Amino acid sequence: MRSVPIMLLAALLAGCLAPDAPATGTGRLEVRAVAGPVCPVETQPPDPGCAPRPVAGATVLLSPADGREVLLGRGVTDARGVVTFDIAAGDYLVTGMPVRGLMGGQVEAPATVVAGRTASVLLEYDTGIR
Repeated sequence: MRSVPIMLLAALLAGCLAPDAPATGTGRLEVRAVAGPVCPVETQPPDPGCAPRPVAGATVLLSPADGREVLLGRGVTDARGVVTFDIAAGDYLVTGMPVRGLMGGQVEAPATVVAGRTASVLLEYDTGIR
């Protein structure tokens, strides 16, 4: 009779540890902001000197992907154009706010963060060079 409760407990624990169970915990989101084009003419093969340049000082906002207007994170890109967030696993919307000297307004990109991993997002600003 004692083996029945032990078997039930083992079955419950096995269900909690199933490989298809959703991941919980935190992951890292690395956001990189770049601006391009930086040369008026693109060449083939591409000129490495014309690669998009990092955008330093861009304000980046993090909100839920479901469209709720909730601010979950805010950061500013460094000299490499990078800002990182350590945040709960889930789906997010990354918004780069307008940057002085660059064309257009804010730029957005979706992001999915998985627990224990680093996700990367690229925000692309327009320099206006044509």
